[in-house]
Amino acid sequence: MLHPRMAHTVGKVSDILDHMSPAAAGGRRGDLDRFGPYRVVEKLAAGGMAELYKVRHPAAPGVFFTLKCIRSDCDDDPEFRNMLRDEAKITAILDHPNINRVVEVVEDNAQLGLILEYVDGLDIGRLRRHMRKNDSQLSMELCIHIVREVLEGLDYAHNIKDPEGEYLNVVHRDVSPGNVMVTTAGAVKLVDFGIARAQNRLAKTEVGNVKGKFRYMAPEQIRGDPVGPGADVYATAVFLWELLAGRRIYDEVGVPQLMIRVANAHVPSLDDARPGLPKTLHKVFARATALRPEDRFLSARAFADALDSVLLEYDLGRCRTELALLVSAACRKDSLASFDRAVARARVAAESDLEDAILNALEQPDRVERVDISAVERAEPPSGQLNQPEYPPEPPTMPMAQPVTRESSEFPSIV
Repeated sequence: MLHPRMAHTVGKVSDILDHMSPAAAGGRRGDLDRFGPYRVVEKLAAGGMAELYKVRHPAAPGVFFTLKCIRSDCDDDPEFRNMLRDEAKITAILDHPNINRVVEVVEDNAQLGLILEYVDGLDIGRLRRHMRKNDSQLSMELCIHIVREVLEGLDYAHNIKDPEGEYLNVVHRDVSPGNVMVTTAGAVKLVDFGIARAQNRLAKTEVGNVKGKFRYMAPEQIRGDPVGPGADVYATAVFLWELLAGRRIYDEVGVPQLMIRVANAHVPSLDDARPGLPKTLHKVFARATALRPEDRFLSARAFADALDSVLLEYDLGRCRTELALLVSAACRKDSLASFDRAVARARVAAESDLEDAILNALEQPDRVERVDISAVERAEPPSGQLNQPEYPPEPPTMPMAQPVTRESSEFPSIV
């Protein structure tokens, strides 16, 4: 049985999707400022298929959400539309603390958008870059903790059933640093089920077609063979290697050689990632990255249990606290850096606008009344050059037009 809240969300998603035409043509979007009832606060990211925006709803102005919609240049691609519809159907059923939750599905001008819970934090890729700048690395315990949390979410997804009690056979197929987020409260969230495999998908992946990121694929996935939970187990093990190493795997090889190594499960050893790790962890990693799926852990739960045996003392609360401190500090640095960049851009823009206004006035003196520089602070002349000009400027003969300003409270500042 589904939880009542889950059943309600699934029902809303199904109603919207059933009434949308799969082939509905989409118009091109410019700068997005709203989507349905949601107001856009800022653009978060853009990928190969979709764009992410931080949004808010008028009924809950203090709460932020994430909007995921198809990129404007991909609006007319039916496969992308079907993939987003599939993601909506899959994630509407998933309700787990380690999986990013879907709130609702919104249709706006024949376009489909997913409203997801907003994750206030960083993805692992950005956190890794912050730690590299500080010449630091995550402890082995924190690395295993993050992977265990991902495996908890995967185990739930692998075993989820539809409202009729049938297994959906959900496989994420894209476990990677960019799809694992850590919140400022220390929670680990698996995001982006955009290419997840499940029964009754609209966007079918034919045998021989490959979807995902090469370096995190299981051998059967890169060969285009059918994939199951074992592919997520393999990808999560590669993700563990990168957490321990503090860098990307296979970075020293080109794409053709990388694909050959992945297809044959030629994974670097944990000694290459971080020397001195326990032998028990080496054994767990070797099994999780076995060439054949049947030789790996048969479930994400079994992989998580094996990792538990590596840690003599595992303190879940301490791990979450340490992650919260790390992510909060990294987010503060990001915010300060973004603010500095925004101030610099604003200063350049203001100087450019003033220069353009003066040049336009000189070229078109009959339209000088349209130039308003009254708010620009007059620079003090250098010492020793305080003599008045021989011919002081005459006052303007026509009133200056007041600039049109946008209400600052209506649109939050974008950093």
